[in-house]
Amino acid sequence: MNSQANEIAPAEPAPQDFKAPVFNDNKLVLYFHPYNFYSQKVLLVLYEKNIDFTPYVVDLCNGEQYSSWFLNLNPKGDVPVLQDGAFIIPNSPQIINYVESKFRGEHHPTLKPYMPYSLEYDRMSTFERAFTRLPVGALSLGSFIHDDLKLSPKAPFIGPVRQSCLKNNDKVMDMLRRSMDETNSNICLSALKQKLDIQVRRRNLVASRTDFQRVLDAVRNVLLFVEQELSKQAPRKEWLTGDELTLADVSLGLLLQRLYQLGFENYYWGYGKLPLVEGFFLRFKQRPSYHKLMPSSNFEILKEMWSMTPSNYKLGATAGFLVGHI
Repeated sequence: MNSQANEIAPAEPAPQDFKAPVFNDNKLVLYFHPYNFYSQKVLLVLYEKNIDFTPYVVDLCNGEQYSSWFLNLNPKGDVPVLQDGAFIIPNSPQIINYVESKFRGEHHPTLKPYMPYSLEYDRMSTFERAFTRLPVGALSLGSFIHDDLKLSPKAPFIGPVRQSCLKNNDKVMDMLRRSMDETNSNICLSALKQKLDIQVRRRNLVASRTDFQRVLDAVRNVLLFVEQELSKQAPRKEWLTGDELTLADVSLGLLLQRLYQLGFENYYWGYGKLPLVEGFFLRFKQRPSYHKLMPSSNFEILKEMWSMTPSNYKLGATAGFLVGHI
């Protein structure tokens, strides 16, 4: 069920109203949304590796991800997408592999510091697989539906934003169906159909409290596994596999951040339930890359992102910018 499908609700105008942006330099361009979980992962990697790039915020609220220019970049209509000259790299795993391979050396720290097939590399990969298999989109959407969880959500997933995400979830599927009807590309049609199927399965999964509990339990089991593995470290290390931050640490840190924003911290690790996981999260939040990542924590970064967006987005989607991607 894990997917990078955009779950923010689109509205008018129709996708064909958007014009492709034009950039005059040769820098990397990242098409993303600041509250999209998978965009956040790529952003954090770029910040950790000290990679210069041009940010472009895609208007997920108004369906820019289904416009013809964006579907030419990524037929699935998902963010993030990285453009490096003539090279187009869609989805976060491919983007991360690309920048890991291209940007290396003293000024670009690696997030995969171990030799392939080494014990440390295997452990890092085991953690990474466990985290990436979790259905973050279903977890987020389900947390809005089932009030019995008694969560304490944080910005941006509070009040009217939660209700807006719930009310507009069906509009995502309507936009997908309309895009399928309008596209002349078999590649886009196949990709959009696959994405629609994922959206339907996600909605059905979270609608059932019993089925959603399985999602919650899957997250708990992964966090218990992390707690157990951290407890085996002797001497204690800074991160999951050592004192160097790796891609697995990025994935865990962002998972914990999303859980915290949704209000799950006491459900999972608060009150001493998972003290080593909690300690990991506190260390993760101290990294400079984390503060650059969270727009509410750094208004200069938010201002820079905002300056790169088209005027029709600024006028029509101010509230939607804060809704982000669930």
